[in-house]
Amino acid sequence: MTFRVKMLTVAVTMSLLFTMFSVSSGFSQRASAKTAEPIVKKVVPTFNGDSRTNKGFTWYTNLESSGSDLQLVKKLGKSVKKPDFKKALTFKGISYVSRNDSGERVHKAEAKGLKADTDYYYRVGDAKQNIWSEIDTVKTAPKKNGAFTFLELTDPQAKTEDEGKLAADTFNKAAETVKNYDFMTVTGDFVDNGVEEDQWDWLINNSRSVWGNTTVVPAAGNHEAKNYAFIDHFNLKMATKNQDTKTGAYYSFNYSNTHFVVLNTNEDSEQYRDFTPEQVKWVTADIKKAKKNGAKWTVVLIHKGPYTTSNHATDSDIIDQNGVRYQIAPLIGKLGVDLVIQGHDHIYARTLPINKNNQATQPTTITEWMNGEKIDYTVKPNGAIYYIPATSGPKVYKKNTDPVLGDTFYNKFVRAEENHAMKYGLDPSDPTRPVRGAVQNFSSVTISKNKLSVVVYEIDRIKGTDDPYIIDQFGIIK
Repeated sequence: MTFRVKMLTVAVTMSLLFTMFSVSSGFSQRASAKTAEPIVKKVVPTFNGDSRTNKGFTWYTNLESSGSDLQLVKKLGKSVKKPDFKKALTFKGISYVSRNDSGERVHKAEAKGLKADTDYYYRVGDAKQNIWSEIDTVKTAPKKNGAFTFLELTDPQAKTEDEGKLAADTFNKAAETVKNYDFMTVTGDFVDNGVEEDQWDWLINNSRSVWGNTTVVPAAGNHEAKNYAFIDHFNLKMATKNQDTKTGAYYSFNYSNTHFVVLNTNEDSEQYRDFTPEQVKWVTADIKKAKKNGAKWTVVLIHKGPYTTSNHATDSDIIDQNGVRYQIAPLIGKLGVDLVIQGHDHIYARTLPINKNNQATQPTTITEWMNGEKIDYTVKPNGAIYYIPATSGPKVYKKNTDPVLGDTFYNKFVRAEENHAMKYGLDPSDPTRPVRGAVQNFSSVTISKNKLSVVVYEIDRIKGTDDPYIIDQFGIIK
């Protein structure tokens, strides 16, 4: 026997032994999917219909857990640390094998008839097998109008597990910084490849205490536009019964005095790039109805936004005559939307109010002080203010210097500087972009009776401290 043949024999033997060990010990998640103990993970609460009384829940297990049980107990004060689930509200849900991981099961359940403005302990799992998630809390929306705050993050989009932990840490730091927020919005690209289930684990499981203890308002990004990758992770009430959720979803809800509209820019049609006529028709009727019913504020969440300042600002689906900037932005102005929160372009920027003619207006402003810094409030603006809160993950883009944009475009912005990560140079693996992982951002938005305030935070990993600091504050008064 030659040396090469001997080594090949040893390698094959070691491979067989490793495979046997992996299957027996659960080392390989995929190989052991049918034998491992069932676990509950990727638990995400969402609004599902009336935000005062209903909640949707999604979670994942391996295949052995087929029960889909939800239990909630009203939180009766800070002193109660161990809720009695024998007296819980109970709800049965559904489950199915994940469409993107045959070794995992997706579970969904809805809680209805909850009490407004109330904190609940909850757990999800399999009652028959007595397998449960950790106990977390959610809160219903107030019955009466009042001030509230929400977190906004976008584009975590990690390629590796380490990058997933980095993005998850941004979520953790956002929750630590803002503290008493009421829910969390995420404007797309949760992962780099939506059909790779491990990538969802990296983000959600490493910031579990954030995702599990709030209500998440997700918008579909283009990186989860395939094979139901978005909707499998979120339990939402669809805007229309016949909506195709393969690429994402669009929906709306009310919270206090504000109407929220979440769009899906993964659709497409000849008339509207990134949208179908059905979605455009729906959003037009939906916002008109909300205003007629007394909504004081209107906020739109959109992944592929019309007013950003990096790579995607000159994409054909944005700048063509049937693109988002020329078809959707004028509609947003016409419908009287106050704030548009975008994703997709991985840079920080915000505009002046943009009206129904796609023109920036010069508003009256009032300067106040908040967090020890100045904040300019736009007074009764004629148009919507667009902002993109950069990225909560590792990937960042440079400012777009294409001459097709020019001063006419950039004069519509209040903030349109170069990416803050550029001071650390270019990414060695992709010199068209700043270095990966250096800078992340998140925002908090507070809405009261007559005032909307936005605070934008940044984390600089290279400075030697991970403490978030404020890079911008702005608001609207009306």
